[in-house]
Order: sequence, then structure tokens, then C-alpha cells
Amino acid sequence: MRRTIIAGNWKMNLNKAGVDTLVSGILNGLGALKSPPVIMVFPSTIHLSEVASAFKGKNVEVGCQNIYPSKLAAFTGETSIDQLKDLGIENVLLGHSERRQFLGETDEFLNQKVHHALSEKMKPMLCVGETLEEREANKTFDVVKRQVREGLKGVSKEDAKSITIAYEPVWAIGTGKVATPEQAEEVHAFIRKELAEVFSPELSEEISILYGGSVKPDNVKSLLEKPNIDGGLVGGASQKPDSFLGLLV
Repeated sequence: MRRTIIAGNWKMNLNKAGVDTLVSGILNGLGALKSPPVIMVFPSTIHLSEVASAFKGKNVEVGCQNIYPSKLAAFTGETSIDQLKDLGIENVLLGHSERRQFLGETDEFLNQKVHHALSEKMKPMLCVGETLEEREANKTFDVVKRQVREGLKGVSKEDAKSITIAYEPVWAIGTGKVATPEQAEEVHAFIRKELAEVFSPELSEEISILYGGSVKPDNVKSLLEKPNIDGGLVGGASQKPDSFLGLLV
């Protein structure tokens, strides 16, 4: 059975005071939730230790926004899984569109990260999605197919059980625009079909596919009602306690 996941990507936002306020607000609101989905948060690396400690034993999974595909080594400014293990962190976000677009991360490099994370018993969340130009050129499915297949190339069926996919149309990130539930569902169904071909139809039904792109409390329900949308990877709305908690009911 697929997990319903609401994951908050805090990006390079929030100072210590902001993190403390957000964490405190989430903790205070958890008790009022009757049957919440799986809750994940991805803070900035500098805040991982305190956030992981605050949420320990609180049914909130903490993940890192990025890793370098290497054991401890001389890669200045990067984060190793060895370091994350010290904090009890198992989740890692890979291939976010901002890293693809602004930092030049390729499908091949992301595939290296996926394999390294899996080899270290981590749980990768692989992000895929098209730009506005690609959508307007009717290349959405070509782009998503390439990113899914190249990002997961060589992954075994057993390891695939540890993977989550996040579909995030780049044109709907931080813009206030959002794909309609029907648009999002169309791409999610396509991704699940690709997963069925890469792995198996049975396994594709076990992999959660999240939608990312201006998810808010007022649209999350209509998105989650679609059969192939299993949650959300949320940016701005995850960075304030009230709006993040509003996604969990």
C-alpha cells in the first residue's frame, strides 16, 4: 500500500529563530491531528541537527536537501551520507528543479546520487518535471520520461521500494501557479506507467508519487483525491506552522 506523504522543503530559507518558531508550531499542532499522513521536512543542512533532535520520536521524518555521491572525502561545501547517519537521517531529496536549473545537475549525476544513497540504505526522493517552455512545446512527457528513466537507470526492483518520486512542474514552483488536479494526475499516471515498464506493474503501485508546485491548504485536498497523487512536496506553505499543519488534515 502506498504511503501518503506531505513533505516540506524549507530550501535555503529561515534563520535559527524562524526554524525554532516553525518546529515549535508543528510540534504544538501534531496532537490535534487525528490521522495525519507521513510527515517529512527537509531543512537547510545547517539546521539538520537541531531539527532532527526536535522531531526525534515525534512521527516527523527529517531529510537532507542534497548529498554528494561519495563517502567522507575532500569535497568542500558538500554533505556526506556518513554525516547524515550520525543524525539518524534516512531521507534525501535529489534532483530538485532548482538544482537542475541553477546548479547544472544532470540526469547522469543524479543517477549517481540515487545509487549512492541506495547503497548506503538511504531513501531518495527523486524530483522530475518540465519547464514552462517545455510544456508549451508539448515536451512534458518526453522530459519526464527521460528524467525518470535516466535517474533510475540500473536501480534494482528491491531498491526501488525505497524510492519516492516527486513531480514538480517548474512553471508552478514559487510562482503561485498550480497545475490543475487533472493536469497533475495526467503526468502522475504517466510516471506510474513508466515505473511499471522500468520495474513491474506491481512495484509501480507501491511507489508514492508526490506533486510539488504551489501546493497549499486550499488545493491539497483536490490534488490528493486523484488516484495517482500520493502527497505533496511543498515549498512556501511548509515554512509557516499554520499553513503546513493545514496540509495535514
